[in-house]
Amino acid sequence: MRKALALMLIILLPTLLAAQMKPMSKSQSLVLNNITVIDMTGAQPKPNMTVVVVGNRIAALGRTGKVRVPKNVQTIDATGKFLIPGLWDMHVHLSETKTPFLLFIANGVLGVRHMGGNLKQVFQWREDVRLGKLLAPRIVTSGTVADGADEGDWSVETLTAEQGRKAVSINKNQGADFIKVYDGVSREAYFALVEEAKRQRIPFAGHIPVAVTSFEASDAGQRSFEHLGNILRSSSTLPANEIEQRADALVKPSGKPGDFSHIPARIAEQTKIELATYDRQKAEQLFARFVKNQTWQVPTLEIKRVLSYVDDGTFFNDPRMKYIPTAELEELKPENNFLLKYRTPEFIRVKKLLYQKEFDLVREMHRARVGFLLGTDIPGYGYTGFTVHDELALFVQAGFTPLEALETTTINPAKFLGLEKSWHY
Repeated sequence: MRKALALMLIILLPTLLAAQMKPMSKSQSLVLNNITVIDMTGAQPKPNMTVVVVGNRIAALGRTGKVRVPKNVQTIDATGKFLIPGLWDMHVHLSETKTPFLLFIANGVLGVRHMGGNLKQVFQWREDVRLGKLLAPRIVTSGTVADGADEGDWSVETLTAEQGRKAVSINKNQGADFIKVYDGVSREAYFALVEEAKRQRIPFAGHIPVAVTSFEASDAGQRSFEHLGNILRSSSTLPANEIEQRADALVKPSGKPGDFSHIPARIAEQTKIELATYDRQKAEQLFARFVKNQTWQVPTLEIKRVLSYVDDGTFFNDPRMKYIPTAELEELKPENNFLLKYRTPEFIRVKKLLYQKEFDLVREMHRARVGFLLGTDIPGYGYTGFTVHDELALFVQAGFTPLEALETTTINPAKFLGLEKSWHY
């Protein structure tokens, strides 16, 4: 059986990009000789291999000198180079100007999961990639996001059971690959959406609505939790409504026009309550539920880290800033970000505490054998394509072996998306 082409060449990619600025046609061929293949199956690296690519499929793979190679094809001597499956970024928001496709490709990212916004263009890009008209990662996309209010291209109000069912039909009619749910979906609407999504056989993933616990969302069949959902709150000894009431009692608006500092201040107080009431035994029960229900986690650690330490200047002094368009640079400045603009010293301190706790949660869930997918939330506080590698490094810091970290962006997305048959002979 042939294997789908999902490749990344370490170091060799610039050569390939220069040679192939257009997608290969079904008849074009490419031969890589003397390359070391790492297939992500757990097998040892295979040195001195020849890979024959015809169109977008691997047609042959074997020892160099033992494989029949087509005549008059482009051949590359890949001595000293490595070939691994292409990488997936499982949480992006695609934009023509903010997420240049070639930056994904140059970083080995050959698949992305679009998590909302810019739908008309994204659906067209998805089709153009499929037809070979556009050199870009393969795109899997949600449709209009289910949330607490109608916001144009972004979201549809999902507060009643009827609206929950309607959100499913909207996504189905759009041709979405899955439904993304967001924080503002009501409890009634969420479970109606779940029932209808199962009836229409379309997966749902995304945030965990405020009115739903992580236990409930996992049991309901939500495929993935983005940004760790509300795991910390769901692992508290306090019910969610009491956490909200305590935070409300501690922070009140100043009443001054244009002063929104109470919002980050309240977030800080709520976070402190959740950290102080964290119940490890309850968390372990939740992790076991994730394993049982095959609920995947997309922690987006790097953007959490950057936002937690934005005041240290590291992000804005990174040489990769040259790849971020000028218009986006303005948006990223702390004075132009709502929560950062009004951040208080206590908010900054607690934000760092939260990041460390969530980092530890990733470590604990990994030990409990919870499944992980790599996502970056690009184009937020990161660099298209490059941030995938930053996220890999954080997974390793959290206790993943390098192979396990790579699984979050190769074999795990294949399993999540039902593409396992594209990975094996």
